[in-house]
Amino acid sequence: MELTQIINIVLIAVLAICVWIGFKKGIIMGIIQVLVIILSLYGAQLLSDTFSYEVIPVLRPFVSGFMEGRVRETTYDVFGYQANEEGEYPDVTVSLTDLMASAPENADEIALKSFQSLGLYDDLAKTLADRALSYADDGTTSLMTAVVTVLCQAVTWYLGFLLAFFILFSILTVIVNLPNLSFRIPYVGIINDLGGAAIGLGVGIIFCALIVWLFQFAGLLLPEETMRSTGVAAYFLEKNYLGGYITF
Repeated sequence: MELTQIINIVLIAVLAICVWIGFKKGIIMGIIQVLVIILSLYGAQLLSDTFSYEVIPVLRPFVSGFMEGRVRETTYDVFGYQANEEGEYPDVTVSLTDLMASAPENADEIALKSFQSLGLYDDLAKTLADRALSYADDGTTSLMTAVVTVLCQAVTWYLGFLLAFFILFSILTVIVNLPNLSFRIPYVGIINDLGGAAIGLGVGIIFCALIVWLFQFAGLLLPEETMRSTGVAAYFLEKNYLGGYITF
């Protein structure tokens, strides 16, 4: 079974489980669950915006060497140079800095392809490339430094967001379940059940959207063109429900 098929099965299972849980809990508890998710997403973005950049000095030494190599290879590729069997570029007769300066109009392509070479999906790569170019446009920061800086920012922000989301979601879920209560609207059991199932479907969609949102980092394992032609995952990737709310 292909990995894309497994992902589709997982997403369908997430939707089905959330619908079943919503059906069992009813409307009111379903609404509370939605509020927990919304608060967790909002709080995670707030915390990541506030604290993630403190980690950049620690991360930078690990990222800089690797990313500089990617930028170098991308630059030579953009300018049409080919590496030999040893991975060297014998035809290059000028420094990388001078090569970049000789054709500044190639900066956007270099930045974009550098991020895409990491397996980032096109939209995310374009966002990071634009941010790197804005750093480099001040005239005091090289494109190489700008790309490394933006990658460090992105890695720390997204990791911080995910960590904060799961912590907040876990804590809030425990809190709302501490009383062990089951709030149900009296005398309308079928409305409770069907309404809860509908809200559960909404919860499942949020979780699936979050899972697929993470795919934008997995291009080396799951190429974007493959994901966009594959069932349920392609639907959530195309809709990008969380893209307008989770912003780096």
